[in-house]
Amino acid sequence: MEKIGGCRDLSSLDQVLADHGPRLNYRHVSSAMTKIVKLHRRQEVDMAQEMMQDLSVLALRELDSMDGRPLSSVLWALAKVGGPVNPTLVRRILVRTKKELASFNAHDISNLVWAIATLRAPSNDLILEIVNAAERSLPQFEPEHLANTLWALATMEVPLDASFLEGWIECAVLKLPGFNAQALSNSLWAAVKLGIEDKDFIATWLSEAKLKLPAFNEQALSNSLLVTAKLGIKDEAFIAAWLGEAKPRLPSFNAQDLANSLWAVAKLGIQDEAFIAAWFSVAKQKLPGFNAQNLSNTLWAAANPGIQDEAFIAAWLSEAKLKLPEFTAQALSNTLWAADKLGIEDEAFIAAWLSVAKLKLPGFNAQELSNTLWAAANLGIQDEAFNAAWLSEAKLKLPGFNGQNLSNTLWAADKLGIEDKAFIAAWLSEAKLKLPAFNPLDVRQVATAIASSESWNIDTGFRNMIKARLG
Repeated sequence: MEKIGGCRDLSSLDQVLADHGPRLNYRHVSSAMTKIVKLHRRQEVDMAQEMMQDLSVLALRELDSMDGRPLSSVLWALAKVGGPVNPTLVRRILVRTKKELASFNAHDISNLVWAIATLRAPSNDLILEIVNAAERSLPQFEPEHLANTLWALATMEVPLDASFLEGWIECAVLKLPGFNAQALSNSLWAAVKLGIEDKDFIATWLSEAKLKLPAFNEQALSNSLLVTAKLGIKDEAFIAAWLGEAKPRLPSFNAQDLANSLWAVAKLGIQDEAFIAAWFSVAKQKLPGFNAQNLSNTLWAAANPGIQDEAFIAAWLSEAKLKLPEFTAQALSNTLWAADKLGIEDEAFIAAWLSVAKLKLPGFNAQELSNTLWAAANLGIQDEAFNAAWLSEAKLKLPGFNGQNLSNTLWAADKLGIEDKAFIAAWLSEAKLKLPAFNPLDVRQVATAIASSESWNIDTGFRNMIKARLG
């Protein structure tokens, strides 16, 4: 219907739909939904969503006539506009899709998988069929479709075989010059989540991203450094370009962007004084917006060389005390580790941390338990109730301790004066099994702890094993 294509705003489109509603066929419905996506402005979201709900009724009526393009367009439009979605319509679109999948081209497949991920629609076995169809069509995917498809599959944590990933990488490397800023950001995030570390892809990505960083929004800018840090990629030219772009835009970063960017700076060992000073200046003002994970990651980053600011740490402590109950086990462990590195001895904060950590110790894994006791020993934290709770939890999880965990734990137990015979016996059983995996530092640390705490009654056999390792 030409009148739908000629509409220039939602009001005129709404009038066309009102005048012709009973006569609209599946093509009209699909076109109208797509047109709503293109026309609606931020202040018109409510109107757009109401129109989508009315059109959903018509879409259900016309569904049995739809094939690839209208099916994918309807689901894509529902996902783009957002708001309440008719679950019956979504379910029936997916059922119809299964029958009509052969009629979907590359564009349709990309929109379909993106919409399924965005709507969190239960797709079960259908998604694997879609992946197979996508793999056959990869050479026909446009740059945007390549990025959106990989993002969607990574978001849904779909298990992808090597042939799909290899095909995607081959096509993406050729088409990366056509990726816009959003596509570049989404594709690298998805690649990391899916375990893609292809050198050609990463090198081409960095080359393109350097040129397009001014077009990255704040979230994409922050995420780009975050992902390269997670991959351990320290490309000096990209980092220089990133710092130059990010510094003046820091005031526009939200709490998540700020936390991610400092974490990445620390992880990559970037020591740009001007950037770090600007970061602290902005972050101090926005700390109330930091969630528990942001706070934990930020303190971890601040504990790294070259990243310190006393005024920020004071503000951080005030904010963190309020939000400690929201910290996860990992966040609590990382926070105490960072507090030790920074020499934080704020009694009120330590007391609050102990109170929360005691309750959450069952959620600590072996690494977190070991790191926590080690940090507590370094900070000289003596809390009998916490130590008792820690020992109870650690006894259960000692089989998961590696050599370094076991060594650090015994060293910390010595420093804290822990003499729990049942724990030491359990520790000894694990250590005998894993002693071959201890590195020289671990061995020396254990020898020092044993020599210091005669009350542990470590048997002669293990002492001889340690002596033999020491040479």
